[in-house]
Amino acid sequence: MDQWKIPILIVSIGFNIILSLALINTENQRHALMTRQCEDPLFGGPDKKCLKFVESRPHSWQHWTYALTHILGYDDDTPAGTAANKTK
Repeated sequence: MDQWKIPILIVSIGFNIILSLALINTENQRHALMTRQCEDPLFGGPDKKCLKFVESRPHSWQHWTYALTHILGYDDDTPAGTAANKTK
């Protein structure tokens, strides 16, 4: 059973890295849309080319920490657990 500890550890670390990169990318795009950094001036919707390359915060760890601390989707202005800030 000892021979499986290291490979399982390596696979789980790799899986966590892949999920973290996906979380960072998703939060980067969400923040760019919320701050209107990628609006298409002609059609008014989001510019998909811009969303692929935008850096809406200076560092990727800022996206990661924001996403993990706001995982339930509550607004910052209302207290947690109130009906006004629950997501649909």
